[in-house]
Amino acid sequence: MISFLRRHQKSIFVATISVFLSGSFVGLGGFYFTSRDNDGAVARIGDSKIPAQRLLLRANQYADALRQKGTEVDDAMMSRLKREMLNDMMIEEMMALKADELGLKVTNDELSRDIRATPAFQRDGQFDQDVYFRQVRTIFRENPQEYERSRRKAIKSGRLKQLIYRVAKVPASEVDAAYAQVLKTAPKKDLAKITKQAVAQNLQQQRAVELINHCLKQLSARVEHQIWFERVDSGANS
Repeated sequence: MISFLRRHQKSIFVATISVFLSGSFVGLGGFYFTSRDNDGAVARIGDSKIPAQRLLLRANQYADALRQKGTEVDDAMMSRLKREMLNDMMIEEMMALKADELGLKVTNDELSRDIRATPAFQRDGQFDQDVYFRQVRTIFRENPQEYERSRRKAIKSGRLKQLIYRVAKVPASEVDAAYAQVLKTAPKKDLAKITKQAVAQNLQQQRAVELINHCLKQLSARVEHQIWFERVDSGANS
């Protein structure tokens, strides 16, 4: 269950399943740009497509972060990273679909606050529309409408995951049993670092991932999806 990506970043919500390896514009200025078509997608989930360019951008950003930490990223690791990133992006799309089914909404005001709070779009600590236009075009390589649609889905997906996490709360009796077992098996030098709260949190995280995987399996059985692996593997690795 623990993927390559999860080994490199702390997130309880990087879930994987074997099947995997539209919001409206809020009016921050996207009318200045024309939308591109969806040719060159690496995957399709229902009516949504994941462009190869967006996948490569995310993979390159993550690879750069690894390199800054001293990790060597060769072609083999980059290829693996792209597949892991694609898996994560498909999960986000699926969770956004489930959020829609449950009636979860992201209002224009919420989306606007999210964008305005993004440091990359600020100048001197304040949101700057010109910076926003420039960063979306040059860094994310999207127009604002595409970027905002993606952010809306990400917010919905994250909101659903948080709801699942809260539902996954573990009974106190189960926490007590797990805590006692950990104390029996842990090395003596680590006993002082182990707390019941940490054990409870770990159990809740594990249960949340199990619930997310169960949700994804149900969705994948009824939502049409496709991956073009040749497009994933043929993209530039840097």
